[in-house]
Amino acid sequence: MHTAAHAGNRSRCLRITVNLVAVLALGAAQSGVMARQQNPQPAVAAADLAKRIHAQVNERRKKHGLRSLTWNDSLSRIALKHSRDMANRNYLGHDTPEGITFSDRYRLDGYSCEIRIGNQVHTGAENIALGRLYNSMITRNGVADYRWNSVQQIALKTVDGWMNSPGHRENILTPYWRQEGIGVVIGPGNRIYITQNFC
Repeated sequence: MHTAAHAGNRSRCLRITVNLVAVLALGAAQSGVMARQQNPQPAVAAADLAKRIHAQVNERRKKHGLRSLTWNDSLSRIALKHSRDMANRNYLGHDTPEGITFSDRYRLDGYSCEIRIGNQVHTGAENIALGRLYNSMITRNGVADYRWNSVQQIALKTVDGWMNSPGHRENILTPYWRQEGIGVVIGPGNRIYITQNFC
């Protein structure tokens, strides 16, 4: 976890970078493109997955006596743009290759987050994850046999991964956040790019 302070102690931005590939993919491997598949890929709608992750986040907050986060369309749009950029340019990070941070993305999209707690101003936070649509793939007689995840399994694995990472968990269980937006993009190679933004 990285904590960045702006304007002295008045503002704190939590920036978490943890590669969740190992957590979410559970050893997924590919050995080239197969012409045939034994198990057809289930349909996964990115917007549905984002809402299921949102519901799981609120379940975890509820278990810790915290109020639910409301869905914020502006934060979701910002998150979706970042997930799309990561998928299109094949990277995983809070900062783009040009060094644009999540705080910059808020500002560039015209979104302002200022939550005052005592003499500090909290300006938002971000979690990211990279997963796959399947747990594993083996080849039998030239046929790819995928162990696909359901939409609900992906949502659960994503939030479990975040909750098992101290920085991500801190963001999810921060009591003063009131809203979140989640953006999901299913990219090449069955990869799933997920961005979660808070205010």
